[in-house]
Amino acid sequence: MSNCCSQGATREFSTASKRKAQPSRIGGQKRELLAAERLEAASRLTAWVAHEINNPLGAIFGNAQLLARCLQRDIADPKILGEYMRFLDGIRDQAERCARITAEMQRFTQQGEPDLRPVDIPAAIFDAIDVVRYAFPECRVTCETSFNPELPRVKADPEWFSRIMFELLSNAVEASGNRPVIVRVSRTKEKAGAPSNIEIEIEDSGSGINEAVVNRVFDPFFSTREKAKGLGLTLSLEMARKMSGSLQIAKSDKSGSIFVVSIPVWGNAN
Repeated sequence: MSNCCSQGATREFSTASKRKAQPSRIGGQKRELLAAERLEAASRLTAWVAHEINNPLGAIFGNAQLLARCLQRDIADPKILGEYMRFLDGIRDQAERCARITAEMQRFTQQGEPDLRPVDIPAAIFDAIDVVRYAFPECRVTCETSFNPELPRVKADPEWFSRIMFELLSNAVEASGNRPVIVRVSRTKEKAGAPSNIEIEIEDSGSGINEAVVNRVFDPFFSTREKAKGLGLTLSLEMARKMSGSLQIAKSDKSGSIFVVSIPVWGNAN
């Protein structure tokens, strides 16, 4: 059986479970506000760049197709024609790569609005963990619970919430290797004029985020991983904010990092 969270003891809810001391969120809130400002500016720039690049890309595709037809018409030697066609294939391949990049950029700027519904947080979390288990068969994800079994539902877009959880869990698993990833769920207390939230903490067992770049982790197209596109956390932050929630780094040091997602409770449930 996989080491990931699955049916059994890890799914039992217990109000007696102990939770680590609440880390300071001041730095995380500042990072979130700064990231939101950068996101707004980057969204405008990205939309403009994607539009401007798509115009010449269309011309490149069209001219490549026209040149291919001309070569096939005018060159009788199959060997020579094959060499020229390989060059054209290279042009088309790189143009298609640029088109995929601009499509990703446009997806980033066209997030849309959430379809807010009551979402069962425990079920959604366990579903996300199951997906991560298939993507990372050797992962070790466990759940520490410190909430009442009658935990209220949250006001969220189910698809968006699943995407946020998968992004954070995947990052945590990659940072941890075969070491544990811990998920904690709790409910914040209601304050005057503000509803309570459900908070989900995801703690990895990695080496933490370099202090020099920790303030950039939510920036568009920034990543500490070589092959990553640098949009996962950016989009996750934007989705959380559009659902009136938040996404912060609560802690990052040599013992690992803690990311916290906060989502409002649905309605006035107690």
